[in-house]
Amino acid sequence: MKKSPARILVVVLGLIFLAELAISRLLTFFPNLPPRTAALADGIFLTCLVLPLWFFLSYRPMLEKTEECNRERQEIARQNSFLHTVLDALPFPFYVIDAHDYRVKIINRAAGTNEAGDLTCHALSHKSTTPCEGGEHPCPMVEVKKTGKPVVLEHLHYNRQGAQRVMEVHGYPIFDESGNIVQMIESSVDITQRKVAEDALRRSEANLQNFLDNANDLIQILGLNGQFLYVNRAWQRVLGYDEAEIGSMSIHDILHKDSRKSSLGLFSSISRISQVVEHELLFVTKSGKTIVVEGSITTQMEEGTPVAVRGIFRDITKRKQLEERFLEQKNFTEKILRYSAVPIFVLNKNHEVTSWNKACEKMTGIPAEKIVGTSDHWQAFYPSKRDCLADLVLDEAYGSLPQFYEAFENSAFMEEGVRSEGWFDNIGGIKRYLAFDAVPIYNRANELVAAIETLQDISERKKMEEDLERLATTDALTGLCNRHRFNELLQQEVDRAKRYNTPLSLIMFDLDHFKKINDTYGHAVGDQVLQAVAKVIRENVRTSDWVGRWGGEEFLVLCPEATEKDVLVIAEKLRETVEKHIFETVKTITVSCGVTCFKPHDSVDAFVSRADEGLYRAKDKGRNIVEII
Repeated sequence: MKKSPARILVVVLGLIFLAELAISRLLTFFPNLPPRTAALADGIFLTCLVLPLWFFLSYRPMLEKTEECNRERQEIARQNSFLHTVLDALPFPFYVIDAHDYRVKIINRAAGTNEAGDLTCHALSHKSTTPCEGGEHPCPMVEVKKTGKPVVLEHLHYNRQGAQRVMEVHGYPIFDESGNIVQMIESSVDITQRKVAEDALRRSEANLQNFLDNANDLIQILGLNGQFLYVNRAWQRVLGYDEAEIGSMSIHDILHKDSRKSSLGLFSSISRISQVVEHELLFVTKSGKTIVVEGSITTQMEEGTPVAVRGIFRDITKRKQLEERFLEQKNFTEKILRYSAVPIFVLNKNHEVTSWNKACEKMTGIPAEKIVGTSDHWQAFYPSKRDCLADLVLDEAYGSLPQFYEAFENSAFMEEGVRSEGWFDNIGGIKRYLAFDAVPIYNRANELVAAIETLQDISERKKMEEDLERLATTDALTGLCNRHRFNELLQQEVDRAKRYNTPLSLIMFDLDHFKKINDTYGHAVGDQVLQAVAKVIRENVRTSDWVGRWGGEEFLVLCPEATEKDVLVIAEKLRETVEKHIFETVKTITVSCGVTCFKPHDSVDAFVSRADEGLYRAKDKGRNIVEII
C-alpha cells in the first residue's frame, strides 16, 4: 500500500522531534562545551540521524516511480513498434517528412525501405538532389506549406527497379503549438496502370468519335426534351445543317408532318424505359427535301435513370423508291399474268400454287381462290394425283419425264424450259389436246424458287393435223393404209425382224375377175365392192396385223410375229370369209392369195416381190386359192 505524502511528513517531523530530544539529552553529559560548539554538534548529529531516516522512508516511493517510468517507456516502445508494424503492413508508401529540410523521419516498407536515415523525400521518390519546383508534377510539401491544408496531386516517382511510376500523393500537414507546419504525412498510390487505362480510354473515345464522325449512318443523340446533343458528319451532310444551327434545334424541327404524331409517342415512351426500337421516319432537310430513314432508337440510362435518346439511321430514300418501282412493276407483271389470254399457273418451291390466271380458270373451270395456296393443281388435268410438268421441273427430275410423258423436248421459246403435249380426256369437261411448257425460275443467288407452266389448247389444230396425216397415209376409198404408208410399215417391220430375229409374213391378194364387175355394174359398184372387201379383211385379221391397199384391187396384209404356219391359217381364213360373204349387187366374189415369209437377207422389195409371185401363181392355178413361196 502506498504512503501518502502527508503521513510521511508527520512521521518525519515526529522522528526529528525525538532525535532532537535524544541529542539534547546526550549533550547534557558535556556541560563544558561552548554553546556554539554544542549547537554545531547538535546540527551534525541531527543531520546524521535524519538523512538515513529520510532516505529509508523515501526509497520505496522513488523505486516505484522509477519502475513506473520504465513501464511507460516500454509502452511507448511497444506502441512505436506496433505503429511501425502497421505502417509496414500498409500496401502503399507512407512517409513522415520534416517540413524544414525535407528529410524523411518515418518510412514504411512499401516505400522501398524501412530506414529513413538522412534520405530526403525527393532523393527517395524521384532520385533528385533538390526539392521539386512544381510544374506538371508539383511537390506535395510545397503545396501543403503554401496552402496549410491537405492536398491530393499526381507526382512522378521511381520504383526499386528504377522504372518511372505515376503516383497519386496525399499530403497532410502536422502543426506545432504555435500553428507552424513542422512535418507532413505523405501516402501515395500507384496509378500508373490507371493512367495507361485512362490514356487508352481517351484514345478509344477519340477513335470512337472519329468512327462516329466518319460513319455513313446518320447518328444523333437527343436530350429528353428532344434537343440535339450530338450529330455526326453524315447527319450534317445529309440534312444540310451546320453545328451552330443544330445547337438550337430539336428533333421536331426535322420531322416530316406525317411522322410527328407517331414519333412523339415513340420518343415519349422510349425515354422512360431502356429498349431498342426499330423505326422508319420521314426527315426534312434544310432545303425542304423529304428523305426516308430507318434505324434503331434506344435510351441511354445512367444508374437506372434515362438521360438521353440515341438514334442510328440509314437513308433509305433510294431503296424506297426502288421498292415502289418494284411493287409497281410487280403489280403490272401480275396483271399481265392474271389477264393473259394464255392459261398460266405458277408453283413455288413447295409445289404450292401461287398464281392461277383467268385463262387457266376458264380452261379448267377451277377458280383461283380454290386452288391458290394448295398443291391440288393436278386435279385440273388428271383423275388421280401425279406430278405435272412444273413439278418435275421444280424437282429437276428431268430423268423422270419418260415415265409421265410419251413425247417431250426442250421448249422452243422458253429458255431452260421443257415442252410436251398430249390428249387429256377431261379439261374443264372437254377432251382437249394441250401443248404445255414449264420453265424454272431462279433468284439472284441462282436458287430455284418457282416454276411457271403455260398451257395451250391446240385440239383443233391437232385434229386438222391428224386429218392431214390420215389423208397422207390412208386410202381414201377403203380407209386402209395407202401404198406410201404401207411402204413405211414394211420398212419398219423388216428392220425390227432383222434386229430381233423375229418372224414376219406377208399376204398379197386381189379380187378375181374385178374388171368384169366394173364392166358389168359400173365403177361405182366396183368401188362399193372394194370398200366391202376392205371391211371384211379388217374384221378378220389380228390386231397386230397391218392391212393396206396396194393399188387397184390388190391388197396387202403384213403379219408381224407370224410363222409360215400362222400366215397360211390367216390367208385361208381371209379367202374363205370373202368367198362366203354376200355382197350387195354382185352377191359373191373370190380372191386369190400369194403368201411369203421374210428371210434374213431380204430387202423390202424382195420380200414384196415373192408375195406378188405367189399371187400370180395362185391365179395361174385357177384363182380362189392360197399359194405360198
